[in-house]
Order: sequence, then C-alpha cells, then structure tokens
Amino acid sequence: MEKHSMPSSIRGVIWDLDGVIIDSSEQHWQSWKALASATKVHFTQADFQKTFGMRNADIIPQYWQIESAEEIAHLAHQKEELYRELLRKDARALPGALELMASIQAQGWRQALGSSAPMENIQIVLDLLGLRGLLDAVVSGEETPNGKPAPDIFLAAARALNLAPYNCVVIEDAVAGVQAARAGGMHSIAVTNGHPNRELEIADRVVASLRDLTLRDLNALLG
Repeated sequence: MEKHSMPSSIRGVIWDLDGVIIDSSEQHWQSWKALASATKVHFTQADFQKTFGMRNADIIPQYWQIESAEEIAHLAHQKEELYRELLRKDARALPGALELMASIQAQGWRQALGSSAPMENIQIVLDLLGLRGLLDAVVSGEETPNGKPAPDIFLAAARALNLAPYNCVVIEDAVAGVQAARAGGMHSIAVTNGHPNRELEIADRVVASLRDLTLRDLNALLG
C-alpha cells in the first residue's frame, strides 16, 4: 500500500517481546548455555548479550560454525525447547508493560508485536501474559527474509497495522532492534530495565523502565 493511502491520524506502537514486555533474559541465557555445553561450543554471557534480539538462524552460524540449514534448524529447535520449558515455570511481565499497553489501547492506538522469536514462543507468551486482547497484529522473525538489525520485522508489523512507518513508535531493549527501527524510518524508544547500554542512545529516547513512559511521551515523540 502506498504511503499516502495509509491513515495519517492513527498511530501505532510496535513492541519487541523479550526484555521489553516479558522478563525472559535469564531463561534465554540458561537455554543457550545448556545448548553450548551439550554441543561443546564456547558461548559466553558476553556473546549472549552481544547477540540478544537476533534470530537463532543468525546467531548459530557465528558460534557453532555450521552452514547447513538443517543443522541450524535442529540446534535452534533444541535451544527453544529448553527455553520454553524454563518459561512455563516462571513467566512475568516487566514493570509497566501491561499497564502501558492497556493505556495505549484505550486511546485508540494500534499495537503490534515485532519479535525475532519463533512464533511458537510468541504464542506461549501471549497466553501466559494475557496479551492477545491488547494486540492488533503479531509478526515473528520466522516470517521475514532478514532479522534485526534489518527493518523487515518492523516494516511487516507496520503493514499489518495499515500504518506508515513514520506513524509508528518501536519499543526495544536491544541495539539491533533500535537499529532496525531506524532503518525502517520509525521512531524508537529503548528501555534498559536496569541494564544501561550507551549503544542504546541511538534511540530517540531511552528510559530505565516502562513505568517512566506515558502516552503523552509517545505523542510528543511523533510530533
């Protein structure tokens, strides 16, 4: 759809999932750690932090040194099975996330999820946190040709909302995600949740917690 045919009065928020809506960093780290140990691959917590927000298909070739799509998919499946098992035991929303989502919905804004996570992971989180009624669209990295920092996921989410990129704000916690938002011509907010990172300062705004963010702030960002 051409940009001029998209509604200009409607605005939207595109949410990352892990580290923004759900506190899942520890489960992801433990599942990567277990996979690395089982396969005798050197993968440190620094490596994990560096690649957080990227797709498994982009991470695994870097550290497991394999190119076979079948082998990559097999390892990715192992990792995500471990992750989902951990997540089912302890899933919690990050402070302010659900409240802000409800406030955005009440004001008539559209909301989408744009996550690098496999759709199976996303579906579990939607159910565990009760997010289905708050979102108008869901896009997984499995559905797009390129993962973050390419803008594909967020552009697909904007299309699903029938909004132009410049009418969307992306909320992210990873550098790759903020880069993807910028590459897609969208405004971005980075939330650190107690893990400050100077590289996130490329976002239009950085907040320590979603409790520090209001709908008025989002409106001001879009102008």
